[in-house]
Amino acid sequence: MKYFVSRQCYWGVEPEDQNTVEIASGGLDYANPDMLVAKYAGEGDEYTDPVKAVEAAFVIAEQWQKDKPELKINIAHGFTGGNTMPFEGSDKEELIEWAKKAHEKLPKCDQCGEILEEKSTYSLCDYPDYKFCSEYCAEQYCTQAESQVEEVV
Repeated sequence: MKYFVSRQCYWGVEPEDQNTVEIASGGLDYANPDMLVAKYAGEGDEYTDPVKAVEAAFVIAEQWQKDKPELKINIAHGFTGGNTMPFEGSDKEELIEWAKKAHEKLPKCDQCGEILEEKSTYSLCDYPDYKFCSEYCAEQYCTQAESQVEEVV
């Protein structure tokens, strides 16, 4: 799963809900179409880790608010399903809690615990039920498993 962070100026919503730092689950293809041109570091980027996406959104919102103190800046997360659907702003605690829960549900490397990216997952013939983030982690796992077998013998 990817999380795309962008600044949005939603139309068709109340004026106080227009300016939003959006975290779109599913990546760029699932962001709303009202994206502003990227201006701040981390904006317009996809993240594998929802916690890092939320942290980036906080920094972007803070910078945007500093540049435009007259605006109300929201931070929101959601999933458009490929449609247009403005997200409702959340407070910091809600966003942090959502990110932690989403992070816990993501598949992790059986060696190092890093989040597995869908396109770069490795496995071993001897251990088909285990998934790894890199060839290095797969090799490390295999080496440790072999050393444990040698200790038993």
